[in-house]
Amino acid sequence: MMVLIAVATACGLAPAAAPSPATPTTGPSRPKTTPTSAPPAKESVLLKAPTNPCRVLTASIRSRLGVRQGIKDRLDPACKWSNDPGDAPPFKFRDLTITYDAGFKEFTASVKDAKESFATKRRSDYRQPSVFGGAPSVKGTIQQIGTAKTGEHFDEGYYVYFVYEVGEAKRGEGKAVLRKGNVVITIGFSGADVPGRRMRDSKPIGDATAQAALDIVAGQAIAAVR
Repeated sequence: MMVLIAVATACGLAPAAAPSPATPTTGPSRPKTTPTSAPPAKESVLLKAPTNPCRVLTASIRSRLGVRQGIKDRLDPACKWSNDPGDAPPFKFRDLTITYDAGFKEFTASVKDAKESFATKRRSDYRQPSVFGGAPSVKGTIQQIGTAKTGEHFDEGYYVYFVYEVGEAKRGEGKAVLRKGNVVITIGFSGADVPGRRMRDSKPIGDATAQAALDIVAGQAIAAVR
C-alpha cells in the first residue's frame, strides 16, 4: 500500500533552538594539516528508461486494472491504457498513463538534471497539477508505493490527488512522480463513474481508488528503469 508523509499546510512552526556555545578549553595546540590531493569523485551510473513504455506492464497487471493494450502517440512520450466503459449505462471510465523522462536521446539527463526536474514538477503539482482544476486535495512525500520503498527501489517521490473538469465531465486523478537516479517516472490514474448518459452527472474516482491502482503498477514501472 502507498505510504505518504502528508505535506503540512499550517504556518508558524517554531524554529529549533540554537545550541549553546561550547565552553572553551585549553590544551596543547596541534599543527594544521591539509590533504595533498582531493579524493576522486565517484561517477554516477546513468540509468536508461524503457524505449517503449507500453511494454512495461504484464498482461496480468493490465487485467487486474481492467485496461486494454497501451497506446502511445508518436508525439507524446506517455503510454496510455484505458478500460472498455461499455455501451450502456452505468459507465465506468478508467485511464492509466506512465511517462519516463531521462533527457533526450543525444543528451541523457544527469542525476542533477533529474533532481531539478523532479523539484520543479513537485512545486508545480503542489500548486495546481491540472490546468482544468485547482489545487490538489491530497499531497505528500511517498515513502512506499506498492512493494517499492524509497531509498531501496527509488530515490524520492511525491503524490497528489485532484479533481478536474473538462467540459461538463469531472474526473478524479492520482499522480505519483518518482525519481530513480537520473530518470523521472510519472504514473497517473484517473477516472469517473457515470450513472446515466449525461457526462455532467459523472462522479470522480476517489483518492483511495487512485492510490490502489498506482500501488498495483508502480513495481513494474520502476523496475523497467535499468
